[in-house]
Amino acid sequence: MIISLVGGGGKTTTMFYIGRYFAKEGKNVIVTTTTHIVKPENYMDIYSAKELKNITFGEEPVVIGKDIGEKLSSPDIKEVEAFDKYADIVLVEADGAKRLPIKLPRDGEPVLPEKTDICIVCMGIDAVGEKISEKCFRYEIAKELFGWNKDHVLSTEDAARILTDKRAGFKGINNNKCVFVINKVDSEEDMKKALEVENYIKFFCKENGFDNFRVSITSYRENRAFCDFDFL
Repeated sequence: MIISLVGGGGKTTTMFYIGRYFAKEGKNVIVTTTTHIVKPENYMDIYSAKELKNITFGEEPVVIGKDIGEKLSSPDIKEVEAFDKYADIVLVEADGAKRLPIKLPRDGEPVLPEKTDICIVCMGIDAVGEKISEKCFRYEIAKELFGWNKDHVLSTEDAARILTDKRAGFKGINNNKCVFVINKVDSEEDMKKALEVENYIKFFCKENGFDNFRVSITSYRENRAFCDFDFL
């Protein structure tokens, strides 16, 4: 199974949390990227899926990428798509957001493996109530997509619209199973906003005829971690 993570902030934290959960459950788990991820202490610098034939899995996911200094870059995407021959679960960070909480994709983004089974679309609730130019990666695309200028203040409805629009957060997902992750929900006020975003997500998904999704509201600071493992 290939699970790809896209969108704004929280992808890496969510990816490793899910990976460690399944590894501790006895699954053989690979974590990789089709863009870039921060280089962890332990990783494998490989170029071909065939190099995974004799790999030893344990209670931590095996991290794979090309060493380019402070980060790991993507192996060839065709090789990434073949990783699931050697693992039960392959988690792929398939998008970049420069650590900003919400993201609009340009042409060629996200970089989704064709064999993706499940997509996880991430955002940070700290985008809501702020100017799009301050909290959204590639905010300039919003003018064309939604008619918003750089001073537009993002509402909960706007956030849900970005996540569910097929030109934005939902780009390339098509009919894949999907989890929308709203993270950094660290206070009661954050939770109020997150629940509003969730309601708008449900509204827009129903409007688009899409029902194969979940919404997960998380806060790793408040120990409200991702828990929708039964859906994956």
